[in-house]
Amino acid sequence: MVTTTELHYQVKIPEPWTHHVKIVIKVERPQQSNKQRFYLPVWSPGSYMVREYSRHVRRLQVVQGNGEFLYFEKISKNEWEIDWQKSDLKSQQNTFSIEYEVYCNEVSVRTSHVNLTHAFLHGPSLFMGIHGWEDKRLELGIEFPPCWTKLSTSLKDISPKREKFLYEARNYDELLDTPIEIGNQFTSGFRVGGKDHYLAFLNLPDNIFGDLSRDIKIITEKVANFWGEIPYDSYSFIGHFFPKTYGGLEHHNSTALQYDPLEVCHEEGYRDFLGLVAHEYFHTWNVKRIRPKELGPFNYNEENYTRMHWLTEGLTSFVDDLFVLNCDLSTDDYFLKSLAKKMNAYIKTPGRFFDSLEEGSFDAWIKLYRPNENSRNATVSYYLKGALAFFCFNSLLNVQGHSLREFTSELWDRYKLDPNTGMTKEEVLKIIYSLAGVSIGEEFESFISDTGELPLEVSCERSGIEVHWHQPEGLDWGCDLKSRGENIYIENIRLDGPAHKCGLNHGDEIIAFSGQRLQSSILASWQKSLKKGQAINLLISRQGFLLEIEVAPEAMPKEIEKLTISSPELYSKVFKSL
Repeated sequence: MVTTTELHYQVKIPEPWTHHVKIVIKVERPQQSNKQRFYLPVWSPGSYMVREYSRHVRRLQVVQGNGEFLYFEKISKNEWEIDWQKSDLKSQQNTFSIEYEVYCNEVSVRTSHVNLTHAFLHGPSLFMGIHGWEDKRLELGIEFPPCWTKLSTSLKDISPKREKFLYEARNYDELLDTPIEIGNQFTSGFRVGGKDHYLAFLNLPDNIFGDLSRDIKIITEKVANFWGEIPYDSYSFIGHFFPKTYGGLEHHNSTALQYDPLEVCHEEGYRDFLGLVAHEYFHTWNVKRIRPKELGPFNYNEENYTRMHWLTEGLTSFVDDLFVLNCDLSTDDYFLKSLAKKMNAYIKTPGRFFDSLEEGSFDAWIKLYRPNENSRNATVSYYLKGALAFFCFNSLLNVQGHSLREFTSELWDRYKLDPNTGMTKEEVLKIIYSLAGVSIGEEFESFISDTGELPLEVSCERSGIEVHWHQPEGLDWGCDLKSRGENIYIENIRLDGPAHKCGLNHGDEIIAFSGQRLQSSILASWQKSLKKGQAINLLISRQGFLLEIEVAPEAMPKEIEKLTISSPELYSKVFKSL
């Protein structure tokens, strides 16, 4: 194939039912060295966990332009090195190719998935980088079965003929940051601000609750208007509707979304999906451009640590439902219900007393994306606490006659002054101190740096919201009782709850109570028969051994029953002015 660049990637999917994608990278030999290193990323920007994509690589070989095989060896878990001096060559060629296959059979927004119905290509899991070539312009050619009729991506199309699929990326970062969907997906589009926006949805349900194309356009217009300008030439919304999935991943001028097709067919699930759309689209400004200093340029070979996910995800998680509300695609009741749900989740997370937002951000690589049964006792999500921190901050701003839009406008102005350099915590705090004053600046800083309680109830009062508390019926075990068939298991023990105090363990199986066999068929009626503080003798099985433990369930802890509007004028000022 004739190429107009020094670097060309070719994707081939000859047998999609095998889940394998073939990659060929053609590149020039380095002039000043007999060695060349190349690598496959270990993580994806926006998803902060080392995922070891290289474990899916097979049939790797390096070939000269004349067909001779070159010597190379693996030097780390995801890196290889070519050594021309160790190759028995008949002639020295100016070009070589890196050829390999990748197994793609994991459904998520941060992995590639290929089968008979479609191919979703996620760059970091597929495309190897070549040391020293990351800033070079490159071409990407794609070949796929003729039964697939559509290819959706925000990469620049430079195909010389309609039957060819040839694209261009300005550099390796752009190649990795632009997902590709191939198949027979539903496609549509609209224009906002003179820019083309494309929709590509796989398995879009016929009985979806709303008009998705219309509603995504409304959200796009609202968010773009909030920021005041559109920083891309075109944008793609790529979505998959697979059972029991939920997720989104932001990209420079596109997003990948996944959602349960049954959930999107009723009103509440549909609104949640629109919130996901708003969340990922808002990231176009907040994180893909406005970003912590540590998140770009990326090192794809190891963790990239930041303590600022309270900004990247906290701010975004606060405004996503707000945009849906301000687009008249949701209701006050639903917005307040969602806010109450977040507050209750926060209150029921003992880990908030041990991890600050900054600490949780830094440890995302080992905590947030790798949860276990003790996670809620040890840490708190920066999505959850971050959203509530900005809820509190927003109420403080409004008391001073300011708005969140003023704050984000300052962030955007700072980005445009130096687009190539991310922000520091000190720069963000300087904006807050300048905008809102010392007292609010210090209070916000405590939200992100300390483990003290957020002033949720006071912030509700400042926002025209009344909090209604109640004590749920039933008894609190301080854990979850889960049925598997007729067997009952202890799961997710809460710190300082009854189960924790008496020594029950996650994974314990309850065999009997007071000498009577306990099975799932009588679990509900048994629990109703118990009284607060009543000591119960349990026979449990732990790792194959039987033992007796006495536990005394307590009254359920208080929680927020609902939030209601106490001052419509104040509420509208705080939440309906985006």
